Parts: sequence; C-alpha cells; structure tokens
Amino acid sequence: MTSKSSTTLLAFTALLLSGACTQVLGIEDAHLDPTLSEVPGGSGGSSSLGGESGRAAGGSSGLGSSGHPSMAGMSDSLAGSEPSMAGASGEPDLCQSYCEAVVKNCTGAYEQYRTLTQCLGVCKQLPPGATGDENVNSVECRARQAYFAESEPAVYCKSAGPLGADKCGSNCVAYCSLMEATCNASSTAGNVELSYFNSAHDCMTACTALPADPGGPAQYSSSPTAVPSSYIGNNVYCRAYHVVAAIDQDAPTEHCPHAMGGDPCDQQ
Repeated sequence: MTSKSSTTLLAFTALLLSGACTQVLGIEDAHLDPTLSEVPGGSGGSSSLGGESGRAAGGSSGLGSSGHPSMAGMSDSLAGSEPSMAGASGEPDLCQSYCEAVVKNCTGAYEQYRTLTQCLGVCKQLPPGATGDENVNSVECRARQAYFAESEPAVYCKSAGPLGADKCGSNCVAYCSLMEATCNASSTAGNVELSYFNSAHDCMTACTALPADPGGPAQYSSSPTAVPSSYIGNNVYCRAYHVVAAIDQDAPTEHCPHAMGGDPCDQQ
C-alpha cells in the first residue's frame, strides 16, 4: 500500500471513530439558550422575580420572549397591593367621613346640608383643624359633633353644620370664614349690589351687630320645611344659608348679595 493510500485510510478511520463517539456520548453542538439570558440589574444567573411572578399568575415562567420579566406576569402577581384612595392609614378622607355622618344623622328639622355634595363643597372652605378639636371653627370639631348627633340630633346637629353654634366656633366666626372664602371682589365682579366684606374684621363687626330676630329660627337648618325657615330673615342663619348656596351652586354673583344682608336676608 502506498503512503498516500495509508494517509487516506487513517483519515477515514478517524472520521468514523469521531461519529461513533458522538452517538455513544450524546454530545450535541453547543448553543446558547435565550431563556437563560440575565435579567438586567440582577447579580447573574436566573431571576427569582420573573419565575415567582409567573407562577403566581398561573404557571408561566414570567419571562417575555426577550428573556426580560413579563409586565403582564408582574402586574398579575402584584394585583391588590396598590394603596386605596382612603390613604395609607386606611382612614377615609376627612370631608367624606364628616359629610357622610352629618347627612346621615342630621335630618328633618335638624338637617344641615341638602345633599352630600353640598356638604363636601362647604367642607373644602372650612379649616380642617386637628383631631380632637373642641370649640374651634374646624372640620374636625364638626365631625365630632356629627358623630354625637346620631343619638342626640337636637343637641349636636346645630354645631355639626356650616355654623359653629358656639361649640365649633361662634356662628359669626363660621359665617365670616365662609364669606371670606366665597364672596370677594373677584368672585362677584360685575355685581352692583354689595357682595363682599373688605376684611374679616368688617364681617365680624357687621355680624355681631345684628339685632335679635324674634321671628327667626333658634338654630340653623337647611331643610325647606323647617319652621321658622333659615331661608329668610334678618339673621345670621339666613346669611349662612345663602353663602352655602353660593358654594353649592358655584353662584357667588347671585347669592353673595343675599349673604351680605340683601333680600331675603334683610328686615321683613
């Protein structure tokens, strides 16, 4: 056999042996599995975040085709963890809880607000105050009165409404606070009638100087069937009724002149 033939034979024999070893040992060509690509920001290897969120969502790996965490899987696994609108403490909004209580507990002749929406509008114009407030013109003080009103509406509703009834500030303090927030030169621009006070001091002076109104109500009520009515009369109740209407109806140009003492809140 020539040397050239021997070389060819040896090469062929080596090729046969290589194929046999591959079949016996099950060796395949190496390739990179794309599902094992590293998650950005990880420390290397596979990510437990993708896998766990995927299993929680229903058995998928939690990884998208790119190898990155699936947003669908993550959203499903985190469902229900978003804080509620009530806030982190779980307590409802102050105005919402106050208004729900006063609308529920103060009805009929003791009604303080026509609707929940009206109450919420007024509440936003009042100082929020601090928990436990007493004898302060604040929402916190009114909220306490509103809760107590569940058992004794005749006693507590008058101080749970827009006026203070000397338990949450005086009636004049509460009235002037609402007037200052609602009836001013800007909100009543164009009015010919007197529609706002130049200062809180002027408001307090005018309010405290109101004469006794023997024909007027003894306490505030927003009820249209209450007798005597808070809708008319030369008293702070009528003025409060109309500044509340200005807030509720977003109509200061119409109601602020009444709240200042114009008809029907003048001497009859």
